[in-house]
Amino acid sequence: MTEYYFDTETTGIEPEEDKIITIQWQPLSSLSGEPVGELEILKEWESSEESIISRFLPKVQQENPWEFIMVGKNLLFDFMFLSKRSASYGIRNVDLRFLYSRVSLDIKPILVMMNRGSFRGYDKVMDKEGELAKVDIPSLYRDGKYEDIVRYVSQETQTFVGFYQMLKKEMPTIGADILN
Repeated sequence: MTEYYFDTETTGIEPEEDKIITIQWQPLSSLSGEPVGELEILKEWESSEESIISRFLPKVQQENPWEFIMVGKNLLFDFMFLSKRSASYGIRNVDLRFLYSRVSLDIKPILVMMNRGSFRGYDKVMDKEGELAKVDIPSLYRDGKYEDIVRYVSQETQTFVGFYQMLKKEMPTIGADILN
């Protein structure tokens, strides 16, 4: 059973109008959350959006749902985009229900609880550092600054994975304290 950090970058927040420009994943240890493989980044500008979606989908369409466990923040957003953008290319087997029924772990509710139950500002709990917090992916894409996007994706992955490792280490202790 391998968990995979999973995320996408898009040109906006409307899947009917905007597109997916990167799909990225990295295998993680299910015990510690440490990376156990390289970060894979599919880039729309090297082929097409349809191509990167088609190359990614076999990962989630495997018969065994435990083969590719997606771990991320606000996965519903990524699933919505994959569902809508897949349908726009006539790929019908990957609707939102299929994606959301896959084995996955979204840390968004944990971040909300760590933010005293408030949705406002929950994403700041796992704060991106310095310039990373100010990156505007749609602008970088429009300006053709693709290496900056790749750098952002790599740094965002490191931030998530580090935070996820901390959760894997500390959450069992919190659970044990609550149960005792």
